[in-house]
Amino acid sequence: MSPSEIDQLQKDKYYQYFQEEKFYEGIEFSKKTIKLSEKINYAKGKARGYIYIAGFLHSLGKYDEVLQYLQKAEDLTSEYGDDPALLSSLFTWYGKNYYALGFTEKSNENYNKALKEAFKLKDKKQKQKQLHFIYGNKAVNFELLQDKDSTYYYIHKAYTISPRVVEATNLTDYFITQRKNEDSAKFYLDKAESLLKKSTETFDYLVFNYMSGCYYKYKGEYSKALAFYENSLEASMRMKRPKNVMKNYKDIAEIYSSQNNVYKANEYLLKYTKLRDSLAENNIIAIQATEKKFINDEKKQNQNSNMKLYYLLGGLFLGVIIIISVLSFSHYMKNKKKDFLLTKNTAAILQQDQQVRALKKKVNESFEEVIQLAKENSPEFWGRFQEVYPEFRERILIINPNLKTSELILCAYIYLGFNTKDIAQYTFKAVQTIKNNKYNLRKRLDVPQQEDITLWMRII
Repeated sequence: MSPSEIDQLQKDKYYQYFQEEKFYEGIEFSKKTIKLSEKINYAKGKARGYIYIAGFLHSLGKYDEVLQYLQKAEDLTSEYGDDPALLSSLFTWYGKNYYALGFTEKSNENYNKALKEAFKLKDKKQKQKQLHFIYGNKAVNFELLQDKDSTYYYIHKAYTISPRVVEATNLTDYFITQRKNEDSAKFYLDKAESLLKKSTETFDYLVFNYMSGCYYKYKGEYSKALAFYENSLEASMRMKRPKNVMKNYKDIAEIYSSQNNVYKANEYLLKYTKLRDSLAENNIIAIQATEKKFINDEKKQNQNSNMKLYYLLGGLFLGVIIIISVLSFSHYMKNKKKDFLLTKNTAAILQQDQQVRALKKKVNESFEEVIQLAKENSPEFWGRFQEVYPEFRERILIINPNLKTSELILCAYIYLGFNTKDIAQYTFKAVQTIKNNKYNLRKRLDVPQQEDITLWMRII
């Protein structure tokens, strides 16, 4: 088979197996396409096969095996590094797997890499589909981080690109859990029900029933909620999705508890506990493998840094030799070539100055990006700030773990050096409001009145 035939075969069958929930068959088929690719030494076919197997395994909850196949695909990147679709897919599945194992920061880091590659795609339909997938997953991460604004921002971006059952139910969940807005939650639940009529995917049926259960539990209509949860549980078992099964067990137990049916509540709580413990036990291997990968990645990074250092030292040594040679030669020729050397040295100084400016620009690039997002009051500001200053949020929450997201964002503005007037201007609030917020923040963080709060933020 030719490379183009393998490409088409993989893409067509992959989505077919996913829609039909034939995950094991999909794995076996992908292994066959890998063998076909090996016969003609086609790296992209092999990498795509590994990534597809990782996707099927993820749906089955086999996170340790997911990591093994993603690593195989990553090992081939030197041979397909010019393919943004493959790279974006690789980073996306790394992001999903890290999220499933509880490594939210690493998950977001990989989603950002995936987005960078997705924006390079020339095929508009393919680009929109990939962006939709990544935005939806990033929203889940920000929900875990309790960042309401970023959660809504990414869910809505995904929904705008392609209104589907999953995004509509995610928006339903957002308005139930984050905003406590029953009307908006019902609006999106009705949208999900309407979209479900056009869908043939069991997973859409699963998430719609689960979210309907959540909605009616929120309203206190427990009989309705129970019926929806049972439908979702049946679909979860049929699709062999243990995490969804576990979630349904827990919610059904809570429903029975609310109805004072202690026997049934304990029955489902026991099922939930057993499955949770089983998954946690299985995930220990995956978590250990993931941590090992982090260590190996760090070693590679250090090795690359060392190589750069060796090259730099070698370059400096060579530069010293060249400078000595030039100076000796200059001394010898100074009476005859004074003007020539002056011109040459001036050019060298200008070049060095340009290099220094370029380096300074590169160092400040991330800082300037965060500053610009702050000035625009962008929903992405808090998420990007955490990526550039990953330890800041943790240090603040050690002092007071009960800080709200809005208070953490105010801390970020202060840390970046914005004064009260600037913060008020960029966040569209009154100056007095910001003064009051800063005063309350001082009290919650126990910052002494005599200390400059900006300096205090930077040295904690």
